[in-house]
Amino acid sequence: DFENVDVTIVIGASDTVSSAAEDDPNCSIYGMPVLRVWKSKVVFVSKRTIGNTGYAGMENPILYKDNVEVVLGDAHDTCEALRSAL
Repeated sequence: DFENVDVTIVIGASDTVSSAAEDDPNCSIYGMPVLRVWKSKVVFVSKRTIGNTGYAGMENPILYKDNVEVVLGDAHDTCEALRSAL
């Protein structure tokens, strides 16, 4: 139901939200059930660094989708800053 979601925040997940599980038959997680967060209007992904590959051994393709913003840094610090701003 992510098609009806305005904003999704992804923290500490890679393979469980990877579109490669549906789109890339050569991927080791192809066919695995995933949360289709990329269908949300806007997605914020909190990551320490770009390049973490997770179990699949590849970068998550959602990081490069037009509606996805990657927020680099410690997730706890990022969430605290967001909470304080609200």
